[in-house]
Amino acid sequence: MFTELIREEEGQSTVEYMLLISVIVIALVAAAWVFVPTFEEGVKDLAGDVKKILSTGKIGKAGTPR
Repeated sequence: MFTELIREEEGQSTVEYMLLISVIVIALVAAAWVFVPTFEEGVKDLAGDVKKILSTGKIGKAGTPR
């Protein structure tokens, strides 16, 4: 009976770790879902800046016109 109790506790700790990992994964997915629009906007702004720099040859007011 005592050995069965020890085995049950080991299984219980495994389940607890799995539940903890699943909560962490859900939190990470929720955080990513919240920040994706902001990230996309930043990438689009960066792409526009790179396109402008490549077409004009200037970064801000520095550089030479093409």
